[in-house]
Amino acid sequence: MAALGTVQTVVVCIPGTSGIQGACPTGSVESVTQAYLVAPSEAARFDLMADPFDAGVAGQYFGFAFASTLFVWLISLGAGMVIKMVKSA
Repeated sequence: MAALGTVQTVVVCIPGTSGIQGACPTGSVESVTQAYLVAPSEAARFDLMADPFDAGVAGQYFGFAFASTLFVWLISLGAGMVIKMVKSA
């Protein structure tokens, strides 16, 4: 499997007063840490996974599953009645 990104050394802003403020907003200081950064070519894959929940699509999936289950149950009920009728004949 190809790597989705690389481990890089990055500068981040953390809350605090002691340290170098640099480009950080007031009340924050710079800190150096390592982070796993996603490659730009893989960013679209993560953006697709971050789509918001769509209740309409979820309802369609539920309706299809419910209707399929009901259909199979009704077919089984009918088959059971036919088998019962053949047994008692």
